[in-house]
Amino acid sequence: MPLVFSRSLSAFSLFLALLSITGCTLSRMARKAEKEQIITAQPEVLMIRGNQVPVEVQAQLPKNLLNNDYRYGIRIYYKGTKGIEEHVGSLGFDFGNYNFVEGKPTMMSSFAFPYSPSKITGQLMAQGVITDPKGRKKYTKAKVLAQGIITTPTLIQTVHAPAYAPEPVKSDSAGPLRFPIYFDQGLATLRQGYGTNLQLLDEFIKSNQKTTKIEIVAMHSPDQMETSTRNLATRRAVAVERFIKQKIDTEGYNNTVSDINFDVRTVQNNWQAMLGRVQSSALPEEQKQQILAIVNGPGSFSEKEEKLQALPAYDYLETYVYPVLRFAEVTVDSKTNPKRDYEVYLLAKKIVENRANADALTAEEMRYAATLTPLLAEKRRIYESAVETYMGWQSLNNLGMVFFEQAQKEIRPKVKQALLEKAILNLRYAAHRKPEAQQFYNLAVAHHQHGDPLEALQSYDYAIRLGGPLPVLQQVFTDKAALELSIGQYDDAVRSLSFAGTGYAAQFNMALLYFLKENYEGAAELGQKLLATYPQDANAHYLMAVIGARSQKEELMAQHLREAIKVQPTLAGKAIEDLEFRKYHKTTAFADALKQKR
Repeated sequence: MPLVFSRSLSAFSLFLALLSITGCTLSRMARKAEKEQIITAQPEVLMIRGNQVPVEVQAQLPKNLLNNDYRYGIRIYYKGTKGIEEHVGSLGFDFGNYNFVEGKPTMMSSFAFPYSPSKITGQLMAQGVITDPKGRKKYTKAKVLAQGIITTPTLIQTVHAPAYAPEPVKSDSAGPLRFPIYFDQGLATLRQGYGTNLQLLDEFIKSNQKTTKIEIVAMHSPDQMETSTRNLATRRAVAVERFIKQKIDTEGYNNTVSDINFDVRTVQNNWQAMLGRVQSSALPEEQKQQILAIVNGPGSFSEKEEKLQALPAYDYLETYVYPVLRFAEVTVDSKTNPKRDYEVYLLAKKIVENRANADALTAEEMRYAATLTPLLAEKRRIYESAVETYMGWQSLNNLGMVFFEQAQKEIRPKVKQALLEKAILNLRYAAHRKPEAQQFYNLAVAHHQHGDPLEALQSYDYAIRLGGPLPVLQQVFTDKAALELSIGQYDDAVRSLSFAGTGYAAQFNMALLYFLKENYEGAAELGQKLLATYPQDANAHYLMAVIGARSQKEELMAQHLREAIKVQPTLAGKAIEDLEFRKYHKTTAFADALKQKR
């Protein structure tokens, strides 16, 4: 019996000894790591890029720290002002994951975490974690890698000026309907893609409006792939004609193919349509004249296109002009039954309240009724009734605009997002039914505000390709550049801003872009030019103050911060929290700038 007890005691003593050895190893590794490891972050002060905060972390461990039986890792986290920790990433020093630099295990990795205003004054932290073979852990002391987040990129300015469709008068009569059906490069195959308009043509045929004539004009773009494809324009026209006739034969009850006059034509090796797009583009006048000189000059069609390829504007032509020349336009003449002139507003209210038949007013009359009330809620009900009955693009666009306006006045984030979603739904239908620059711009702005960058960029691109009045296109390019800036696509923003004109937002964003690309001298020059036109603009003065701080020009910083606060006193609070001014927070110049009063 005593022998058994002795053996048990020996085993227990051995277990305690092993536990003690393991604990000593964990503690020894932790002390060695804390003392000798080097962990750095770039940038030292974080800055948002889009809706994310990017950071690159490098860690180098002391020699002989790593043990085959023990794992070492570094957890990276962000600690907010209220002590809330958010996991950012980790560096796992497992075999094969790291390199040796001067004999020391070294790792580097890039991370990003979502930005929110509550994180501005937090800290990026790193903490080593040693794990023994049984899973027990020992943590090193946490180290601060970076203090706070710079938010200068959020100064971006937008135009965001979507527009209502032109309102009708009661005597308006419907004109011919046009459906441009777009094709992929070098193909004559119909597709049901975004912006092709084939679905809209299909819906019109199914509506069975009495149709008297259908005209189809097909063409191709000037590039070699299109011009070298045999009978491409003809095959596109035939494909559309066959689609229409088949739909009428199988789904029509108010029309027959024999009763409709079909006029099918093609336009080949012709520059007229392209020149029209160029004239309604955002290209500078000098570049437009270069294109005109080549097209109106000597040479064959292919020779002229080859000369165009050498122009600075050719990239714009390929991206925004040629794709919308690959189409077959369908023009439909249909008959409408004119109605009596009602007391439009009162009758519209009866329709909304279900006290009159929905078809008592035409779509034009219903839209006209919506203009007779200043109340957004009442406009919304009238447009909803018009959409439900007629689905016209004008009513869809204007209903979307009502939701958009309501969203601008809403302070509750969830309700605002819900209203923007309804705006997007209606504006998307409107853009498909009336594919013009303004309609796709309206849709892009709604996506932009809703936080859908990819959808917004796609709609901005469609607006540009469709062409339109120069002021509209400059708005499109300005807001497209603002979105590209906000998601960190700086090179794309440079290109967009080159076509954005000289409006306030375009000039401001160009100065901000120079700043973000660390061209502080160029940014200051553009900022001064902007202030020459808008001397009382608080945002421009604030940006100039930031430029002064970043370029270590204290006098420039203080001068413009003072002017910014004079115009907008609330910027004083922003400046106190803004890490751009962290080096000046205790200076007399900074304090004096904050004390200025209007």
